[in-house]
Amino acid sequence: MAWTREQLEAIEKEGSNIIVSAGAGSGKTAVLTNRVLRKLKAHVDIDSLLILTFTKAAASEMKERIRKSIEKEPSLINQLEKIDSAYITTFDSFALSVVKKYYYLLGIPMNIAITDASIMSLAKKKFMDEAFDELYEENEDYFRKFITDFCLKDDKDLKKSIINLNEKLSLRYDKDDYLSSYIDENFNDDKITLDVTKYVSFLKKKIEIINNLVIELSYLVDSSYMSKVSSVMEPLFSSKEYIDIKNNALLELPRLPSGSSDDVKKKKELITKELKNLRALTTYETEEYIKKDIYSTLKYAKSIVKVIQVFDKKLNAYKEKNNMYEFTDIAILAINLIENNSDVKQELTSKFNEILLDEYQDTSDLQEKFISCISNNNVYMVGDIKQSIYRFRNANPYIFKNKYDAYSLSNGGIKIDLMKNFRSRREVLENINEIFNHIMDDKIGGAEYQNGHQMIFGNTTYEENGKTDNNYNFEFYNYTYDKNGKFKREEIEIFLIAKDIKEKVNSNYQVYDKDKGILRNITYNDFVILMDRSKNFSLYKKIFEYLGIPIVIYQDESIQNGYDMDIIKNILKLLVKEKKHEYDTEFKYAFMSVARSYLSSYSDQEIFNAITTNDYHS
Repeated sequence: MAWTREQLEAIEKEGSNIIVSAGAGSGKTAVLTNRVLRKLKAHVDIDSLLILTFTKAAASEMKERIRKSIEKEPSLINQLEKIDSAYITTFDSFALSVVKKYYYLLGIPMNIAITDASIMSLAKKKFMDEAFDELYEENEDYFRKFITDFCLKDDKDLKKSIINLNEKLSLRYDKDDYLSSYIDENFNDDKITLDVTKYVSFLKKKIEIINNLVIELSYLVDSSYMSKVSSVMEPLFSSKEYIDIKNNALLELPRLPSGSSDDVKKKKELITKELKNLRALTTYETEEYIKKDIYSTLKYAKSIVKVIQVFDKKLNAYKEKNNMYEFTDIAILAINLIENNSDVKQELTSKFNEILLDEYQDTSDLQEKFISCISNNNVYMVGDIKQSIYRFRNANPYIFKNKYDAYSLSNGGIKIDLMKNFRSRREVLENINEIFNHIMDDKIGGAEYQNGHQMIFGNTTYEENGKTDNNYNFEFYNYTYDKNGKFKREEIEIFLIAKDIKEKVNSNYQVYDKDKGILRNITYNDFVILMDRSKNFSLYKKIFEYLGIPIVIYQDESIQNGYDMDIIKNILKLLVKEKKHEYDTEFKYAFMSVARSYLSSYSDQEIFNAITTNDYHS
């Protein structure tokens, strides 16, 4: 492979922490693989490298890539014996291996296990109920007010909200200390005064946004109208205190001159909208009212902290008794182990020549803390903040951003950019850049897209061997929707997509096969439909099969709602009913479910005979 200068730098650079911002299709996996290969050739053993990623599939793929690369190098054949035991794995698996190795230092069993999320979810509901019951019995004034103010018919929603809040708090390594000090640190005059000061600064930034919009408006209207606008807006722009901002936010822009353009009208609408938002943010009469209102939440905060502390005590006791843990627990145990045992820290720190992290933009705070405990200016991070998709799994892309910004200034490490894309056609990249130049910046997306994050076209074979007369630019499909019509909105969209696919296949639409290096007719296997939710998967399958289009659906399923779980539930129901000799309708449904499942060899006739004769034992 002919490497670019940036790719070579990412493969060969040494002696410091390194962050590689690798855009989509930039060859980052090949770069990572060849960096490992270079190290092996320099007599670094494969088991002296720690290579971490986020999924088992990605780790397995990485291991196979490295294995195949080693097989092509006769001088490295001895490394093949070590690759299966090498640390090419996920964050969670590595943390678990560390905990299992030093279990005796933590006072836990060696066979520590990760419990199923469904089981833990049921346990959390149970212990949250117990925590509430315990506080109901204590009958403290602050908890009674909390329940009175936040519950209507029952406390189910409140319990669910606290469980969700606790999930976020459990990502903090210092959770116990944080909760213990939360009330004292957040409900005192100094802290609240500081918070109000920050809030006023936030309001001033809102005023800056309005000021910038007014400047933009000035380019579109005549000076006489702008004079009126300036006269009205000046008191707001010069406001320094909260009370001034509140009073001056009540202004109204002068009426536009007749015949004003649509651009002028839209700009005025934006200013009016921002003014409305500012008024909504200044509902308190004075700063003292804000402080008083914050203090009024003390009883609520105290109640939530108390509930979580009681809940955690019960849940942690359950986990320890049953040797059942979650991945966050394992990460915290690993961090605790390393921070409290200098010999363990020394062993792990000296063991690895380098720590290589893939998909670094999806690192969580706990994972970052864990890596910092075992690193020694030898962390190689590869990622792309534009591809951060796991925030719902507690990923914190600003870990990547902050490090990228610091390393750009040579503060703490080296920054390398891989922005040349070798996967897509020029039109695709230009279309993407055109869109994201307008919508992505530090505030939205965490990256100044126009400054160092635009993708650059790199695969010229598309314009040489893969050149066609097709239009490869983005296409946006529009349709008229009649809510009283025959088809639902989703059905119309699916038919549109299906029609486009069939037309391309039937017209022998040409695509470039990169593996074979030739142009060929498109096939159904070349299409993929990406969706943000699985709600309409079954509808896609139904319509596509109706139109004769083969379709394969990839969808995650929760074990709580899966087929296997239904069978387990019905087996338990059968056991309970049999013990009570209750052969009612509920029993019959459960019997049919199990009898017709893959666990049983009952024929339909045998099932029918058993139900009609009530003979379930022969």
